[in-house]
Amino acid sequence: MIVEFNDNNCSSGVKDIFIRDDKKFLKIFYGANGDLYFDIFGSRNKDENGHCIAIFSIKQHEEIYQYFEQLVNCIIGCKVFDIGDIGLEFCDFNNDVTGKLNSVQKRNENLKTKQIYKKLVHNDIIIWYSDNIYDESANILKIERTCEEIKLTFIDNPEDPSFGFGIRICNSGSKYDPFNICFMNLFNQLQLLGKNNSIKKLVKTEKGCK
Repeated sequence: MIVEFNDNNCSSGVKDIFIRDDKKFLKIFYGANGDLYFDIFGSRNKDENGHCIAIFSIKQHEEIYQYFEQLVNCIIGCKVFDIGDIGLEFCDFNNDVTGKLNSVQKRNENLKTKQIYKKLVHNDIIIWYSDNIYDESANILKIERTCEEIKLTFIDNPEDPSFGFGIRICNSGSKYDPFNICFMNLFNQLQLLGKNNSIKKLVKTEKGCK
């Protein structure tokens, strides 16, 4: 598996991320509208319902596995909100720190009771309908963890106006707000990985399944 980074055409200093495995590659990029996108290129198959699907698996031994595992843990475990080091710096006393931590923990715990969470997580499988359009016409991304890998399954909806299998994750007005934060955390972690590597190759994209 190879991770490659290209300059983003819309935002200076931001990289498009390409994760390539054999003849498939996963593209994660930031759009000019401020939203995050996932797309997959390469071989496609048909599922039992006749839908065009594409699967991308990230094995445990891969360097980037840890980041996708954090994404899964963040969503399924409702660990969305974090006070962070900066927040702690503004706490004057131990009681203040404890109070803020308890408040953040409560916000996270409350998320599990929300309808949004029940819509997004099904038996430990994350099912994200693209924010690009209403659910009935949206492309779908399923994320599930097994004992050896994290599997991303893209399902193409012919009524979705996106090219190919594109999944849109809105950072303003998402169907699954605030779980879009978890995907942005993944993107930012991979950006840091890109800054620590010198790989800047141009990847030629392929057309999606028709």
